[in-house]
Amino acid sequence: MDSVASLAGGRIWRHRPAFERLLAEIPPEAWTDPAGQGWECVKHNSRREVWRARLRGGAYYLKYFDQRNRWGGLERWLRRPACVVEWEGGLYALQHGIAAAVPVAYTLDVRRGGRRWAVLMTEALEPALPLHEFWQQLCGDDDPRRRAADTARLIEQLAELIARAHQAGFEHLDMHAANLLVQTVAPRRYRPVFVDLQSARRGVPLSDAAVVRNLAQLNQWFRRHATIGDRLRFLRAYLRWRHEFEVLAPHGRPLGLDFRALVQRLARQAARHADHLGAQRDRRSRRDGRYFARLRLPGGWRGVAMTRCKHASAESRASQLEVQPDMWTRILRDPLQLLTPGAGRPCKDSHSATVSRAVLDLDGAALDVIVKRPRARSLWRRLVQLWPPSRSARGWRMGHALLHRDMATARPLVLLERRVGPFLVDSLLITEALPDAVDLESLLRRPPEPLDSPGGRALKQNLIALLAPHVRRLLDRGFIHRDCKASNVLVVSEPALRLLWIDLDGIRRARPWTRDGTVRALTRLHVSLRDVPGLTRTDRLRFLRAFTARFGAPVDAWRPLWRAVEAAAARKLHRQARRRAWKLRHYGRP
Repeated sequence: MDSVASLAGGRIWRHRPAFERLLAEIPPEAWTDPAGQGWECVKHNSRREVWRARLRGGAYYLKYFDQRNRWGGLERWLRRPACVVEWEGGLYALQHGIAAAVPVAYTLDVRRGGRRWAVLMTEALEPALPLHEFWQQLCGDDDPRRRAADTARLIEQLAELIARAHQAGFEHLDMHAANLLVQTVAPRRYRPVFVDLQSARRGVPLSDAAVVRNLAQLNQWFRRHATIGDRLRFLRAYLRWRHEFEVLAPHGRPLGLDFRALVQRLARQAARHADHLGAQRDRRSRRDGRYFARLRLPGGWRGVAMTRCKHASAESRASQLEVQPDMWTRILRDPLQLLTPGAGRPCKDSHSATVSRAVLDLDGAALDVIVKRPRARSLWRRLVQLWPPSRSARGWRMGHALLHRDMATARPLVLLERRVGPFLVDSLLITEALPDAVDLESLLRRPPEPLDSPGGRALKQNLIALLAPHVRRLLDRGFIHRDCKASNVLVVSEPALRLLWIDLDGIRRARPWTRDGTVRALTRLHVSLRDVPGLTRTDRLRFLRAFTARFGAPVDAWRPLWRAVEAAAARKLHRQARRRAWKLRHYGRP
């Protein structure tokens, strides 16, 4: 599509025809002081700002790109300006009938705040919401028939948009749910639209691998917030629309995968994409950034603290707070003070750890926390624990690794370590305490109603329905809990019944996962609950059947696992009996 260049306000602009007059009417100083013009800042980060402006009766979005070179001046030679790439991507989408943010003009020369910015102007899409927010609104509809009809309509339109883009040789390389807007064009009539096109690839046919990779990016959010039926319905609609555009689009080509092969390839690619994102977020949790901050405290303490959470959860109050680094520094002037009886309530004081429950005052917001200080129970362990990483650091790393992979756990808030040279002499881990939470073993041993009563049986069925996928998800995503017992599973009843992992320094990554690892985890869980009154053999069988039930698995997949767990449990109980006898002979106590 044609564009023209003109001079407006002392700057060279590249714009679509018929917008020269609009640019000429804007005062030159407006671009350097958008807030002074009454424009609204709707988004900002370290590299970009987005402002909403009303110009000549119309609404426009102005995206400011920071032009500073991060690589010592090499960026201008290695990469084209993101502003220009997004401009060209918007023109390409407009030319090929792809619904996207419509570009108006751009300039590369705006001096503001002592820095050089590029500005891209696009037409506003209003009213509109990001796809993930719009989807959640539809799913929250109380009318099931209307909800089903609206979600089906949106799935169809989304499949049409993406199929048209792919057959036109257009690939959004960052196609997550926040980079798609849904515009309401009439009552219960929607239009999905691409935004943030600076990472789009265009003008070349998409290979099968590129199609699968692109769909896996979109699947990352919907695998947690949409049903399997909705996701399969989207893929069927995508294939149908793709065939429709094959002869109409300039880069149309048949897909070399049928529906079943596409589902299988997409499942594998989605798992790899999730692992890649998880690894990126794991690295983020150990350095300064938007969500974490490194701390330097008196007494030689060094560490890292969570300042805010990207995705808040209903059961975690800490995830809804924003804590500045200087506030953490003030609260943790003397971190060991949190373990004293006057500041907290002792929960555990053993040869392996000191654990206390305390309340932190975060500018008027009281937050219950658990403070854990690991100890070395022998001379050998004392020597081993001189070398990093500390047990607290392992708990911090594993806690956030689980959260980044959508596995619930008590949220780690602060990690502190004290060193002498390269040697670790002390460490602390502060995690969020969840009120009214109780571990699974305690709940089953002291239930609100006997487990053989109607209320107790309902509780067991609910817990089994939660526990089977809870354990399977941990194993499937490449983790092993060396102490996978019921006392390390926390049960939260408000706002809904949910399970969380605790004792995080006992969790390790264990890819590739093996059947022996599954047997060991299930054996530990079985032994920890073997003598719970009211927990029957039928309950254990029901758990195993739920654990092994998955798409494509044999109906009787639980049978060999049952026999393996029974045999392993017998061996473990025998070893425990021998260990207790040895302790009685040597220490006089089990």
